[in-house]
Amino acid sequence: MSDETNDEAFAKIDRLLDVQMLKHFEMAEMIASYRDMLADMQEQRRPDPNDIKLARVLPGAKYHVNTTYVRENWLVIGAELKKLFPVSDEG
Repeated sequence: MSDETNDEAFAKIDRLLDVQMLKHFEMAEMIASYRDMLADMQEQRRPDPNDIKLARVLPGAKYHVNTTYVRENWLVIGAELKKLFPVSDEG
């Protein structure tokens, strides 16, 4: 593999890892908002019925979509790493 192709492969993997990290940050922000919502509900004598409905379906569709994206992105990263570092007969 030429150095230029090698550099492109490393850059692609780096971009994929960057996206992965950002998705994890997004998911962490969602979890923080869930925690805030539940803390607010705990302080209320009678939580709003809409908040109760929302709490019952946590973590929510957006979180599930992000976890699916993260799982599939790891597969892409793994495939790219295998292309960059193919298994040889030598080891």
